[in-house]
Amino acid sequence: MNNVYKITAKIVFPEGVAPGAGGHSNRQVLSKNGKNETVLRGASLAGVLRAKYANKIGCKTQDQEVSKWFGTGFDGVFENSSTVQIADATIECDTINERTHNMINRHTGAMIKGGLFSLESIPPMATTVLSITLKSGAGELEHYNDFIDNIIEIFGNDLLVGGNSNRGIGRMEIEGGVFLRSFDLDTIDGIADLIDAEYKERKNGIELTGDKQGILESKESLKIFLELGIPRGEDLLIGDGQEADYTLQPQSVIFADKTKHWRIPGSSLRGIIRGWMTRLAVRDGEKVRDSLEQWNKYDNKALKKYDPDLIGWGFIEKKDREKYFNNPELFKDPILDLFGSMYKKGRIHITDSFSRVEETTDVQDRMHVAIDRFSGGSKEGALFENQTLIGKSLKFPVTILITKPTENEINWLIKTLRALHLGILSVGSSKSGGRLEIKSISATGCGSEIVTTFAQEFK
Repeated sequence: MNNVYKITAKIVFPEGVAPGAGGHSNRQVLSKNGKNETVLRGASLAGVLRAKYANKIGCKTQDQEVSKWFGTGFDGVFENSSTVQIADATIECDTINERTHNMINRHTGAMIKGGLFSLESIPPMATTVLSITLKSGAGELEHYNDFIDNIIEIFGNDLLVGGNSNRGIGRMEIEGGVFLRSFDLDTIDGIADLIDAEYKERKNGIELTGDKQGILESKESLKIFLELGIPRGEDLLIGDGQEADYTLQPQSVIFADKTKHWRIPGSSLRGIIRGWMTRLAVRDGEKVRDSLEQWNKYDNKALKKYDPDLIGWGFIEKKDREKYFNNPELFKDPILDLFGSMYKKGRIHITDSFSRVEETTDVQDRMHVAIDRFSGGSKEGALFENQTLIGKSLKFPVTILITKPTENEINWLIKTLRALHLGILSVGSSKSGGRLEIKSISATGCGSEIVTTFAQEFK
């Protein structure tokens, strides 16, 4: 077979994306090209596709079945170039958002030292166009057909790209379909068409050409749709800390279309969900490495410091980590397996949530004063103001994705969502009530029937 295939698609990032180019100190910056345009590097996307494809067919990324498509590095004797060529994708946006995050110690509820950082990100609903070229030489026609079907399915089922996707960003959605075009290099016309297509792509940008392809829904992932609201008489504050008039104001973000929306970061929801699911896992007899015993051990200043990096490493000594890199399945911790560790990527993604409408009546000013706990009087100079969100009209849609969920994981998540709805769990700053309630819930995919049963409570 001597055909070349080109896959093109328009992509939208519903929560934004952060294709990073490293950083300095505690600030991470976006990747830019020579025209100062933000780009999603083709090499980065190829790495994500390689890992997702290997996982889909049940192989490791270095296996031959994967390497014949995505190539291998030079080992001193052989080098196998990649059959898959992905162009850098320029992201269409005029603004850049800056986000600040921190890491909370679940044992104390306080921020961990060194856990504060900022990152640049592309605004929600920004778009780009992808172009993937498949060279000839990787096998027969049926091999290409199977590979193309798998790649299109991966693209069409909420692929995560860019850095810091755990913050609730980086989710991709196909807009308008995926298009496939083939070029027969055994004919002069086929060669001429390929040269013309490559030239036009470089000169005028990527065009959606070819036959529109169907996208199959993934059968190995669970997708949960939530709609959260603020109960009557309650208020919510997840602060930005970027304004001079108030100590804290509710987070908001400007979309790519210049509209402004209130935001609940996916990382805020992820933190409380992870903490409560950890509690439930321990109650069910599971062994969790970030345990009270570990905290007591590392909290003793005469011994060792409780380093937040140790949580990701599972409190494994450096000399013993290599075997877990090669075989992460040996790392038996249900929470780190689901939420991710230094050894493997997590399987759960909780998106940022944005209010569908914004009105000035949704915000209230609040005044506070710090109290001296010894005298019972107010502290001098400790009077401050902040704003909170109120109103039953505000609704925050959230999407939760879990790859290959287990029954235990689904049940723990449902119990956690119930605790959130009942007010056992609160979100955001202590300067507000932090109550959220579930307005509606639905699910599709693997294990959705369990969520559907739970959804009956909200009808």
